[in-house]
Amino acid sequence: MLGKDEVLKLLEEREIPFSCEEHDAVLNMAESGMLTLSVEGARCKNLLLQDKKEQYFLIVTTSAKSLDLVAIAETIGSKRLSFASADTLFELLGIRTGSLSPLALVNDDAKRVQLVIDAALAGEAVFLFHPLENNASVSLSRSSLDAFLCSIEHPACWLSLAAKLMD
Repeated sequence: MLGKDEVLKLLEEREIPFSCEEHDAVLNMAESGMLTLSVEGARCKNLLLQDKKEQYFLIVTTSAKSLDLVAIAETIGSKRLSFASADTLFELLGIRTGSLSPLALVNDDAKRVQLVIDAALAGEAVFLFHPLENNASVSLSRSSLDAFLCSIEHPACWLSLAAKLMD
């Protein structure tokens, strides 16, 4: 399994433009939102979900969106979704809780994880993702993200993902 240094080196070797900034470790979007970064881009929420058939989905959405898992299950053609455990996250992608991002798919050689990106992010030109550790952020343009995903043969599926309705 590759780590942060190896994935950054891979981006360089494949001539995929990016910027990276080290920072204090963050475990959730609230902590991430408190960071002042020099790198720019949309801060994305990344969730690893699974269904009863052991299908796995890396869901990427906006930082503030609270997702409706029942509606998303229907959208992606699955049944009842739940959050994957920390052990499953490590087993599949070689990362710890709080470090999930599409960059971790570099470790999914078996292609067990399907990447689903919320169409709500389609208008963003640049994204911020953790490079397999939650103490750094990588800024990737949409074309750089696409180039990375193509280079690891792990395409994204862009879908409209429903938010929870607030009472």
